[in-house]
Amino acid sequence: MKIGYMYKMHAYPPKGGNHVHALELVQGFLKAGHQVCVLDDPTMPGVSNFSGSSEDGLRAFIDNIDVLYIRIDARYLGESPEVGACMELAGGRPIVWEINAPANETLAFSWLGGRRLDVPESWLKRLKRWFHAFQKMPGIKKEESLRRTLAKRVDSAICVSTALKGYASETLGISDTLVLPNGGPLISEEEIELRRKKRASDRFTVFYSGSAIYPWQGLDYFAAAIRLAEERAPDIRFLLAVNQYSDSLPSGSHVEVVQGLNREQILDAICSADACVALHPEYFWSPYRFHGSPMKLFEYMACGTAVVTSDRGQMAELIEHGSNGLLCSDSPENILDQLIRLRDDPELARRLGSAGWQMIQQSRSWSDNVTATLDIFTRLLEAKER
Repeated sequence: MKIGYMYKMHAYPPKGGNHVHALELVQGFLKAGHQVCVLDDPTMPGVSNFSGSSEDGLRAFIDNIDVLYIRIDARYLGESPEVGACMELAGGRPIVWEINAPANETLAFSWLGGRRLDVPESWLKRLKRWFHAFQKMPGIKKEESLRRTLAKRVDSAICVSTALKGYASETLGISDTLVLPNGGPLISEEEIELRRKKRASDRFTVFYSGSAIYPWQGLDYFAAAIRLAEERAPDIRFLLAVNQYSDSLPSGSHVEVVQGLNREQILDAICSADACVALHPEYFWSPYRFHGSPMKLFEYMACGTAVVTSDRGQMAELIEHGSNGLLCSDSPENILDQLIRLRDDPELARRLGSAGWQMIQQSRSWSDNVTATLDIFTRLLEAKER
C-alpha cells in the first residue's frame, strides 16, 4: 500500500506531541512494509518527500499514493490550500482525516494564556481576554464552514477522543468514524529498569513534561500545587522538563527545571520518577469541554510510572482511580493530596505504575494505533475495488 500522509510540519527529530504522533505512525507504516509519501517534510526518515508549493508537486504526490491521510488540528485548513487541492486531485482514492482538534482550540490562548492561579485577574485583563476571543470568532466560523465542505469528500475519520468523534459526526457530517487515542511506546520491563538506574536523587520525585507557554498543558495548576508543597510536603522533589522558560515557572529548593531534553532523556526521566502529572483544564467555551488525547499520559504509563491526571475527558475514560492511576480535581490541594498519597504508599505507586504499563502493552501502544489505522485504509481500498 502507498500512503500519502499530510501533516504540515518537520516531524523529526520530534519536538512535541504532534511530531511524535506523525513519526510513530510513519515509522509504523514503513515497518509494516508499506510506502509513505509526505509533503514538505525532508526530515522524516524512510519516506518519499514531495513539494507542496506547486501543482506539479501536488500532482506527483497524489499520483504516487493509494490512500490520502490528512492530519486535522487547530491549524486552519484555510491557510493550507494544498489540502483542498490534494483532496480534489485524489479522484477515487480513499480520503481519511486524522482529527485532533476543532477550530475553536485556538481560543485556548484567549481564555487560558498567561493565567496564574496565584494572581487575581483584573477586570481589564478579563475584558482583554473577551475581546481577543471575540476577534477570533469570525475566523473560527469560516474555518468550520470550510471543514464541513471538505468533509463531504472524506470517507472516514480517525478521532483521538470520544469528544472529537462527536465533532466529526455531528459538526462535520462524517458518518464513518473511529476513536483511536494517542499511544505509548512499547518499553520492556528490562529497559525500564536500565533507565531507572540513571536516577540522580533518592528524594520522592514528581515529573512533569510539557510546555511552559501553552495554556492547555495545565502548568498553572501544577505550579500552584508545587508552591503549596513547599509548606505541606517539602521533601517532595519536582522535576519539570519544558521546551522554554517562563516567568510563571515555580522555583525553590524543591524544584528543578530543565530545558530542551530529547526524547530519550524524557523517557529516562519518566522511568526515574516516582510519579508523573498530566493536568489539563476544562475548555469552558467549547461544547466538548475537553477534547484532547494527552500524549504525555501514555508515555508516563508506558514507562511504568504512577500517574496523577485530571478527572475529565479522555483521562477519566482511561484512568480508573486507584486501579491504574489517580484522578484529581483542579485544586492545588487535591493535586498535592494525590501526590502525597503516592509518596506515603510506595506499594500503591508501584501497583498503579504496573497497571498503566500493562494497559499500554495490551492495547494502547503506537503499534496498536498503526494496525488499526492500516485496517481502515485496507477496508476503504477494498470497498473501492468492489
